[in-house]
Amino acid sequence: MEKFLLAILIGVSINTVAYSQTTFSAKQPINIATGDAPFVIDSGNLDADAFADIVIGTNLGDTVEWYKNNGDGTFTMQPLIANDIIECGGVTIADLNNDGFNDILASNFGDDELVWFENDGFGNFATEQIISTGIDGSSGIVTGFIDAGTTIDVAVVGFNSGDTVWFSNDGFGTFSGPNTIESIPGSGPGNLDLADFDGDGDNDIVLMNSGIGTVELYYNNLIPSGTVSFTKDVNTVTSGEVYPFDASFGDVDDDTNLDIVVVDLYGGTSGLGWYKKEIDGTFSETILTTTITAPATAMVEDMDNDGYNDIVLSSGANGAGTDIVWFRSTASGTFGSEIIIDNTQSQTYAFTLNDLDNDGDIDITNIAYNDDDLNWFENELITLSLNDQTEESISFYPNPTSSKLNFKGLFSDATEVSVFDILGKEIVSTKIDSSSSLDVSNLENGTYILKFKNYDTIIKFVKE
Repeated sequence: MEKFLLAILIGVSINTVAYSQTTFSAKQPINIATGDAPFVIDSGNLDADAFADIVIGTNLGDTVEWYKNNGDGTFTMQPLIANDIIECGGVTIADLNNDGFNDILASNFGDDELVWFENDGFGNFATEQIISTGIDGSSGIVTGFIDAGTTIDVAVVGFNSGDTVWFSNDGFGTFSGPNTIESIPGSGPGNLDLADFDGDGDNDIVLMNSGIGTVELYYNNLIPSGTVSFTKDVNTVTSGEVYPFDASFGDVDDDTNLDIVVVDLYGGTSGLGWYKKEIDGTFSETILTTTITAPATAMVEDMDNDGYNDIVLSSGANGAGTDIVWFRSTASGTFGSEIIIDNTQSQTYAFTLNDLDNDGDIDITNIAYNDDDLNWFENELITLSLNDQTEESISFYPNPTSSKLNFKGLFSDATEVSVFDILGKEIVSTKIDSSSSLDVSNLENGTYILKFKNYDTIIKFVKE
């Protein structure tokens, strides 16, 4: 199954999708006896097949474990990658030696280490290679291009020391550093994310500080020679948080600009917020209400393939309660009420999003800290076409267009149609039928949304 709206952007004539209905399967266990207290998780292809696999790190079991995706909805635990990663604080999948195979990074909170394990391409991992032994309370890890090189670099936080540092990769898995991004004793940095927030071609850092209740944005000042330095935004993303547990980038309001999502573990039902950079340089705050009393991790992703980014949230609460929910976008940064996916686990600190069954929609895999469980939830997306409702179908062309959109399969009677810009503002409202076309020549170049009255039909097209 293909992401419909993405296909529309590059297609020339295609039947429209009226709307999508997304539900998730009941919890499907992968392992009900992982290492003690699974705490971190990632997903990616670790062997030679076409399916995304799972890696987890355990906080009390000191293990790094990987699970092979068998392609039929089942997973098989493989030989341990490690059993001496004391209080594993982070795991990440990335190709660190540029050989085309995904390797595994892990942070060793108890031994202050950052290490990686080389993959031979078939899921066989070599013994650990140490990147650093001096990161006090090594925790959250992020990978990506930080300097001017073409190989993946690594950034990591030291929870105990208050240090956030990065290491430059020479392309063969040898790292230089640490290079300091920030150092604030007592700040308790626990998590970070990496993306090009300001659109200048290099990757920036968002950092959450659990110890002092702040989230800060650091701009990468990369220059062509490869020199890297980071400058903190003059405006704090948010302060006064009780215990921020997760901070990440995501285009929450679908305006093509990145926003920042922050989760406060002790913030109660108002512990999930997203922050938009305004024209005056400040960050505006939008809080999403949830029944989860200890929000832990949030991710931004289009879960129902409607072209708008949704939000998935997990719970760090101990005992009974709501564990995983999602908020369906209603366009332009507004969301419906939370939809509960699961309430059968305890302390689902972390999860990963990936298309595990290769059916074109995003599934959820999570760990349950108190239960020593690893579970997944299949996205049971149902895409309803216009034909499902009216026994009619619509196709349109060309896309992109410079002047007119032509239609096939429109109703014999005139149909009301509206064009909205990417921010949700109505630009055009008119009526068309099967013999007419829609003139968009006066629109500025960009992406627009086309809607038909009385139907939940959503079409994206590009004016060029």
